[in-house]
Amino acid sequence: MNRLTAKMNVPLAVALAFMLSGCSHLNFGKNTSAAANPPVAEDLYASEMMALHAVVRQNSNTKEVKNAHLKLARLYVSYDNIDRNYQKALEHMQTYASLQDPAPDEETRNWIEALKEIDRLSKEYATRNQQMTQLQVDLEQSHKEALALKRTNRKLTQEEINLRDKNRKLEESIQKLEQTIEMLKRLDRRLEEKRRNFQ
Repeated sequence: MNRLTAKMNVPLAVALAFMLSGCSHLNFGKNTSAAANPPVAEDLYASEMMALHAVVRQNSNTKEVKNAHLKLARLYVSYDNIDRNYQKALEHMQTYASLQDPAPDEETRNWIEALKEIDRLSKEYATRNQQMTQLQVDLEQSHKEALALKRTNRKLTQEEINLRDKNRKLEESIQKLEQTIEMLKRLDRRLEEKRRNFQ
């Protein structure tokens, strides 16, 4: 189980390292200048994202909408966002790219490919976790069934011992009956001989 997790974490870590290394012109990661791009406090993520979603829905200014999509993509992958969502980050990044004129540049395409890989690995990781959870449930059920079979087997073994004991006692009783019958037959023959002698 640990090997599987380790194997899956290697490509994810590589993709994350690439993503978090930052692209200066996209400003996708956090800027080194705190004054230029101050960090968003954890409790402000929801309100800032709501404001950006409002810009996306209501604003007709393509540049502002485009920048809102980029900021949303950045917020969805931010390391201190407890509600990180790589799939949504990818969707906003793809929308940002579609609004670029001319076609998206190489850095934007690199980000999209990195997010695609992270999203794919995240889904694969989640699927594997579900499979491992199900396997754990199946294993526990198998253990329970094995214990039940073991108890049943012990019970059947004891019943077999009891039946053998009864059978042995029955055989002993039959032998005694046969001996008694044989003794009665001999006695009957003697009585018959004596009766003939008295006639």
